[in-house]
Amino acid sequence: MGRRWTALVILALMTAAFGAEGGVSQTKHNFSSPTQSPNAFFWGTRQVCVFCHAVHNADPTVGQLWNHETNQAQPYTMYTSPTMDMTMASTPHNGSLICLSCHDGTIAINSLSNLPGPEGAGNYGTPGGGALDGSGRLSSTSDAYVGTDLSNDHPVGITYDSSKDPDFVPKTGNSAAYPDKLLYQGMYVECTSCHNPHDDTYSNFLVESNDGSALCQRCHQK
Repeated sequence: MGRRWTALVILALMTAAFGAEGGVSQTKHNFSSPTQSPNAFFWGTRQVCVFCHAVHNADPTVGQLWNHETNQAQPYTMYTSPTMDMTMASTPHNGSLICLSCHDGTIAINSLSNLPGPEGAGNYGTPGGGALDGSGRLSSTSDAYVGTDLSNDHPVGITYDSSKDPDFVPKTGNSAAYPDKLLYQGMYVECTSCHNPHDDTYSNFLVESNDGSALCQRCHQK
C-alpha cells in the first residue's frame, strides 16, 4: 500500500510539472525555437522556462530563480491621481520589474544571465518572431509594449491600505483570501497582482476571469 501511494504521489507531481510547462508553451510567453513557437528568439532551443528562470546562478536580488536581466535603476513615469489616497513608491517593485524587463522595451528578450544548455541551444543573436526590433527588444508597435511611461496604466508600487480609502475591500491578514492573495509580498499592488505569466486561460494572462469586472472588484468596491 505504501509503495502504491508513493507511486501515485510521484505521478501527480510529474503531471503537475508537465502541465505547468504545457500551459506556458501554448502562450505567447514561449520564446523557444520557430518550430515550437511563433515568438521564437533562440533558433533551435526547446527550452521554455529559461527565458525567465534558471535552476542555477539565478539573480538573488529578484528571487524566483530569475534569469532575465532587470534594470533596477530604470526611471519610470508613475501613475498619479488627485483621488489616490494610498502610498505609491517612486518605482515599481520586483513584482512589476520582472514583467517590465521585457514589456518596457528597454531590454532585449534574449538578455539572460544563463543561456540555454547544449541540448538544442540554438544560435544567440538574430531576433526571430514578431513584435521585436532589430536588437531583440519589444517593439513600440507591439500590443504587448508598455514602455517606461506608466502614467496611463493601472498603478503599481502601491502599498495596499483600505483604511485610507473606504472604496477598497479591507485586507484579511490571510494570504489565501481576497484581496490579500492578489498582493505582492503581502502589501503591494504590482503587475503580478492581476497577471499570471504562466497561464493565459482567461486571456491577457489574468489570474482569474474578469467577467462582470469580478477581478477588479476583488479590491475595488464599486
